[in-house]
Amino acid sequence: MKKYWETGEKDDFGKECYKLHFSQFYEEDDENVVAGFVQDETDENIFIYVSKELNVEYDTLFADSIEDAKHQIEDMLIDHWNDEIDYLENRIKSFQDEE
Repeated sequence: MKKYWETGEKDDFGKECYKLHFSQFYEEDDENVVAGFVQDETDENIFIYVSKELNVEYDTLFADSIEDAKHQIEDMLIDHWNDEIDYLENRIKSFQDEE
């Protein structure tokens, strides 16, 4: 497993794009992007992010810095996965209670 942030190409406004890679197994680098974001062109505290993992397309978050935005996205992913675990544990429990 490996997790790393990649600083990608600049957008049309000259802002760098950031991609979070996370590989559980042996995916290729372009297959393991779990989130990405870019700083808003007019407000340095607004970031636009996308994530198939979070089922988000072009949502915004407010952060004090690029590092803060990275931490927020990582926290959102952890919360999302914890919610999935809770859902599955409850589903198993409900299934077992029916027996």
